[in-house]
Amino acid sequence: MDVQLDKSIGGYQGLDLPWFDANLSEATVLTNSARSAIKITLSAIGASRVWLPAYTCDAVVDAVKDLDIAFDYYQISPTFDVDTAVRLDKGEYILIVDYFGMTSGSVKRALQRFGYANVIVDCSQAYFFEHTGALATVWSPRKFFGLPDGGLLYSDDPRIKQPEERDNTSESRMGHLISRLTNSPEKAYKKYLEAEQAIADLPVLGMSELTERLLCAADYESAKNVRTWNARYLHSHLGKYNHLNFTLNEITAPMCYPFLPNVSTAKRSELIANRVFIPSYWPEVLTRVEEGSFEWELVTKGLFLPCDQRYSKREMDRLVRLLAIE
Repeated sequence: MDVQLDKSIGGYQGLDLPWFDANLSEATVLTNSARSAIKITLSAIGASRVWLPAYTCDAVVDAVKDLDIAFDYYQISPTFDVDTAVRLDKGEYILIVDYFGMTSGSVKRALQRFGYANVIVDCSQAYFFEHTGALATVWSPRKFFGLPDGGLLYSDDPRIKQPEERDNTSESRMGHLISRLTNSPEKAYKKYLEAEQAIADLPVLGMSELTERLLCAADYESAKNVRTWNARYLHSHLGKYNHLNFTLNEITAPMCYPFLPNVSTAKRSELIANRVFIPSYWPEVLTRVEEGSFEWELVTKGLFLPCDQRYSKREMDRLVRLLAIE
């Protein structure tokens, strides 16, 4: 029987959404969060120990703790490379992060150093980074598009499988996204925090039909091009004042522009007072590293400037002016 015969015909109209690829072809597993994708990977391979960067969010750490897998932290250099003292024993794996979508060079060096079969690449901040043959590559599309949840995973390992059950709770996490269209971000912020906590409480599930459809409505190529242009524009104005030495090319489409100033500039609180809302990656890291370390500097002094597809040269110029570089 043709399954299309089971679909309804007529009735009231739903949302009119365009249809784009949104890079779903890169994924072999669709999940309800990047955290779930990491859990699926670690559960499937039977890891005895995992090395995690000290510079990462608690969500990643909690995913490993939930599985009761032993783990150690490693520190990164100013080039975002793994501490040279780290060695993997049998049954151990390492998670490498493409920070801000701008550290693919250090990811590739880690793959060569530790072996592709031993590396999980966390691309939660690098949606446009293609998989490179690692054991698993994980993306978090809701950090780049307006989605209630969702994660993507690519792996050639046959042990890593798609969850049989889909998430069916995504609709309950649409409030902040809808409110963001009609209200200020301040008014929707509480709903956003509630949605984030709800995602953290979810079990491992497949991506919901709602999230998958919304993701297919995202204009992947346009978003990529705008992010690339905005980041390069910011870098042209701020690069010489930035402790972080990045090379931006025509395909670098980062989550944000990471700025670690080497001069006097506006503080994060001053930008927020001017309604420029920038995240802090990640306060919990300060409990894992020593004061004065590279990670400490990133947390306490880093300014992670928006450069996404919602904005144009006008907003980028405003950012530069508000930084008030001396």
